[in-house]
Amino acid sequence: MSIVALVLLIGAWSPPSVWAFDCEPLPATGSVARHSGRFDSGLLFQVTKAGYPGSHVFGTIHIGDPRVLPLPEPVADVFEKSRGLVIEVMLDEGGLAAFSTHMLLEPGKTLPTEIGQPLFERAAPLLERYAIPREAALRLRPWVVFTTLNLPPPTDLVALDLALMDKARESGKAVQGLESVEEQAAALGGLPLNDQIALLNDAVCHYDAIQLEVAGLLRAYLDRDLGMLMALAERYQASGQDRYSRLMESLLWKRNRIMVERMAPRLAGGSSFIAIGALHLAGERGVLALLEGLGYRVSRVY
Repeated sequence: MSIVALVLLIGAWSPPSVWAFDCEPLPATGSVARHSGRFDSGLLFQVTKAGYPGSHVFGTIHIGDPRVLPLPEPVADVFEKSRGLVIEVMLDEGGLAAFSTHMLLEPGKTLPTEIGQPLFERAAPLLERYAIPREAALRLRPWVVFTTLNLPPPTDLVALDLALMDKARESGKAVQGLESVEEQAAALGGLPLNDQIALLNDAVCHYDAIQLEVAGLLRAYLDRDLGMLMALAERYQASGQDRYSRLMESLLWKRNRIMVERMAPRLAGGSSFIAIGALHLAGERGVLALLEGLGYRVSRVY
């Protein structure tokens, strides 16, 4: 979920060799308190402004699941009538190839030297569930590993965002991205190395709990419950509030502001179908609230 460019000088980092593999227990959170507010439910919203044709913003979930596709009828109808698709980042072959170059450590570095051998030995078997063999894992950056382990293992199903892109191209719609591959990689790679290692430690220590949370996120998504999505996203702060706050700032809040700024020309043109992660829609700092603050009228469709 998911993001800051808070960089520590290399001399200020603890040497990787002193990183002990230590699992802290998850805090006892009890029941999750659902967030409530202006945009706490719905996945599809119409966005209008005086003098502009209407467009729509749709919240996606970045996994492949049979319950997510095909699109619900109200969403499919709006998608079919739209002139173009706008997604977070271009996910075509070129974009994926470019992203892969940012996933690898510089020559001479390995993942064990970055995170410590004990943590690597626990992470490597988990990565095999994602079809990442040990030899390939040696070259990965820490943020790639903790991001991977926060997702469910892959299936044969195409993720919703990719399916939308393919469907748009098949029907002759223009497809554009709001962010570059470099920007998405920097949102995670720009986290301090100490944060990346700690987040990876949490992902390894609490892998089973994280997978249960992913299932809960999917249920909330299918219920179109943005308030619960936000509550679940913020539920566990296993090893310290500060780094999770930095993660949310970099992956969510900062990107929300950038996305809204770059949506402007698409909204001015009208009839755009803008598909971004559903968590970006929620809350007072979410994309929908930011659009309202700029004078757009936002109304829930589905």
